[in-house]
Amino acid sequence: MITRTRAIVLPAWAGTPVEAELGGWPVVESFEPPAGECELGLTDLSHRPKAVLQGPAATGPGLTKPGQAIWDGHALLGCLKPGQAILFDLTGPVEPGWKDTYYTDLTEGWVLLGIWGAKSAELIQRLVTVDIERPDLAGPLYFATSSHGIRVQLINLRGQNPGFLLACDRSQAQNLFDACIRAGRQFDLKITGAKAFYEWFESLEICSTTGSTLQP
Repeated sequence: MITRTRAIVLPAWAGTPVEAELGGWPVVESFEPPAGECELGLTDLSHRPKAVLQGPAATGPGLTKPGQAIWDGHALLGCLKPGQAILFDLTGPVEPGWKDTYYTDLTEGWVLLGIWGAKSAELIQRLVTVDIERPDLAGPLYFATSSHGIRVQLINLRGQNPGFLLACDRSQAQNLFDACIRAGRQFDLKITGAKAFYEWFESLEICSTTGSTLQP
């Protein structure tokens, strides 16, 4: 099994990381002491499978308009343009089993951050210049934009509680992570492990491909 290294150096003030290995990835599950309740959490989810979809794989039910995103029960898919989409798998197998050649695996090439909690929209608005809401589209939203000169992929989950996914090239991982910390200081940002993120994520109701709400 390939052993990966984490692209992000965590600050000492986050606490002592409690790690586990998933599919060769070092995953911070929690911190000691625990972060506790927070209105703004930042979580490294880079171990989760990520891909660019082309052609037939990018034309799933409901994924027809640029900027639209859907939740299929395991992954979020965002429409970049007709015939091209991005995929962030949050609850499927850590070892991706892409169906065909229409999937370009970017799991090792991109980092993925979860930004979540009551103050998360305020943080995102300080990182990107695009309007993170689109009244013309229902459900989650997808944006290809930039943050402080870094090309980023952004999904507004638009769940019951505010939350976002933010991805960029692995080479820019530390810069993006540090930018999140700087922008989140005034909101008492806390760096959390994957366990805290998924406890929050399980409380969401996200619009599914059928238009009904679907809990993760």
